Amino acid sequence: MARILIVDDEKSIRMTLAEFIREDGHEVFTASDAMQALELLVEKEPAVVVTDIILPRMTGVALLKRISDISPDTQVLMITGEPTAETAAEAVRLGAFDYLPKPISRADFKSSVTSALRVTQLAQDRRRLAEENKRYQEHLEEEVEKKAGALRESEEKYRAVVENASEAVFIAQDGVLPFANPSTSRLSGQSLEALRTRPFIEWVYPDDRPLVIDRYQRRLRGEDVPSEYEFRIVMPDGAIRWLELRTVGISWDGAPATLNFANDITDRKHREAEEESRQERMQQRDATLLQLAMDSILYQGSMQSAVQAITEASAQTLQIHRVGVWLYTQNKDAIECMDLYEMDKGSHTCGMVMKREDYPIYFQAIAEQRVLAATDAHQDPRTSEFLESRLEPLHISSMLDASVRLEGELVGVVSHAHVGPPRAWDASDINFASSIANLLALALEAINKRQAEEEREQSEIRYRSLFEGSPISLWQEDFSATKAFLVDLKENGVADLAIHLRNHPADLDEAIRRIRVEDVNAATLRLHGAPSKEAVLAGLDPILTDESRTNFIDQMVAVADGKTFFEGTTVDKTLDGQDLQIDLRWIAAHGYEESLERVLVSKVDITAIVEAEKSLQQALDGTIRAIGMTTETRDPYTAGHQRRATQLALAIANRLGLDEATCEGTRVAGLMHDIGKLAVPAEILSKPSILSDMEMSLIQSHPQVAYDILQTVVFPWPIADIVLQHHEQIDGSGYPRGLHKEDILIEARILAVADTVEAMASHRPYRPALGIERALAEISEKRGKKFDAQVVDACLFLFREGGFTFQDPLT
Repeated sequence: MARILIVDDEKSIRMTLAEFIREDGHEVFTASDAMQALELLVEKEPAVVVTDIILPRMTGVALLKRISDISPDTQVLMITGEPTAETAAEAVRLGAFDYLPKPISRADFKSSVTSALRVTQLAQDRRRLAEENKRYQEHLEEEVEKKAGALRESEEKYRAVVENASEAVFIAQDGVLPFANPSTSRLSGQSLEALRTRPFIEWVYPDDRPLVIDRYQRRLRGEDVPSEYEFRIVMPDGAIRWLELRTVGISWDGAPATLNFANDITDRKHREAEEESRQERMQQRDATLLQLAMDSILYQGSMQSAVQAITEASAQTLQIHRVGVWLYTQNKDAIECMDLYEMDKGSHTCGMVMKREDYPIYFQAIAEQRVLAATDAHQDPRTSEFLESRLEPLHISSMLDASVRLEGELVGVVSHAHVGPPRAWDASDINFASSIANLLALALEAINKRQAEEEREQSEIRYRSLFEGSPISLWQEDFSATKAFLVDLKENGVADLAIHLRNHPADLDEAIRRIRVEDVNAATLRLHGAPSKEAVLAGLDPILTDESRTNFIDQMVAVADGKTFFEGTTVDKTLDGQDLQIDLRWIAAHGYEESLERVLVSKVDITAIVEAEKSLQQALDGTIRAIGMTTETRDPYTAGHQRRATQLALAIANRLGLDEATCEGTRVAGLMHDIGKLAVPAEILSKPSILSDMEMSLIQSHPQVAYDILQTVVFPWPIADIVLQHHEQIDGSGYPRGLHKEDILIEARILAVADTVEAMASHRPYRPALGIERALAEISEKRGKKFDAQVVDACLFLFREGGFTFQDPLT
């Protein structure tokens, strides 16, 4: 196997590439710089050198020049992590065999090394043959003379050697071959008789006859002409073969003649032609890629012009009938054609869509493989899904599709469709398709960046217009320094930031001071009574109150926790000292979510709303108290019952950790839960003896009566439903509807316990007060049966551990 030298200053890359080559059985040497590489070049004589362009002390390009001087037959592959058109052009100009960008796939790398080894072998073969021919020519006359003498001495021995030689040996004289060995007959396809009697020029290829005649005649005249040359012959079946001829002038039967030695080099010429063709294709493709890479239309033009330039260049270079660029839709369930170029028509179309659900195997293959090369697209399972929809109708036989990726994400595919006999894709075809996909990715990236910049500019214009013209007070602030300060506090051991800032007002002031106000709008100036922006850009201190400083703690916690959005209320002030009730919100601008260098703050003056809400709340509370007092006026024995039951119910709700709205709803419902007793005659309410069934039914109707009264009033809580359900029990034995636990509101379950405890602990017309302990025993006994277990547990805790007592004395 061959010797390969890998030169790279990164050890991991040297080791990885060396491992790739060793898999094929080659002997590998590595060097970390150019000087070490030159030493190994002289010592080990590698057939191929793989070198990075960027090396310490001497660049890869300079190393390429030195290698060309020292070992011209050694092929050099250039690799780099920062490919540029200029570097690639320079490397190719100086004789580099190939130019590979990092990262390098195993297949691409091994393919390029294999191709380079073939070229090295051909170069070495040519050099060896040239040296052998030179030596042979130098001694040819001497050897011929020796051979002639030996032949003269023993003609039979001579004939035995010549007759059995694998090389064609013949004498040319007077335009025919008076002597030819059997190998000459086999080589030319002519019989020995035909060779002796027919002019040899007849089986020379017509275009080569002038050369052969000229060399033959000049040799007979004794002129100094090359002793070795190549020409073509025509076989009897019309096939063309290449011969390599070595000839010397001799005398045959007393007349001038030439002694000739010929070999069939047809296979070698075909290999050379294929290699030359491959090199031409590679140079053409490299030129196409360089031209595209340097074309400004890919980076400054529109999406349409960029993809059309790519599809046209790819189709013309690979001689492909149809080349298309397809990009994934936003949800990745389909690809849409951005451009389809048909070379025979010279036309561009777009807009077609292929759905993943219609071609699942193809979509999976293109996601997993860098390049999908299908010689027989009809049989290849990755592409056979297209048989009826595309392959047969469009006469497509082969497909070469390369995935397009941006920052590792699959965004599309460049599709090459060949029409005609199946086409076997070689490594250079696959590499070119992959390079085209990479160029498209670069173009898409440039287009996306340009569009993003344009959108950002337009967004900034719209933002400034909206910002300045908004009737809402808007602030543009920088929280980055504040965030850094708060994060530093936490890293230095502050576990609970909120408690720390409450206990260390100096740190809170410092955090607020670090907020930088960058801009405000006209509505802000009006809100705070500022004469100019400068009056508020200096800092927040002039508009803050003690309450707003305290309210800042929640904002600081949000900042430290990495939140990008906040909303709440606070109390600021105007520059002349008037308090402002503020609804405050802020959000980090797009792209600044991590640093918080740009935060948009909005403030709405809700002073009038807050004052109105206070007035409404006061009026509502007064109304509720009045309704409760009206109820208790008709039932003097239960005076204060609603207030005391409400007090306990609210304490239970807080103990259960219910939200503020639920707690308030519990309080309001409690103050009115017996309003339905207005419909019960007073003598029944205060009757000291046992009630009749009819009287009891009247008593049990009071939740429904209360519901009918309260459902006509709009409350922010379900008051009517809570009051209706406060005598329901979780086992379904309550009234008026016999609801079970899951159907009973939590507020009603709380009121049921509080109502029972207060009623049993208080005096009633039909019995004396039973006391708190008796009441607690009652709810304990019916815990989980009649009453909600969690509510009972909360009530027991309040009396036995929480120190709860009724504020109004029990009657």
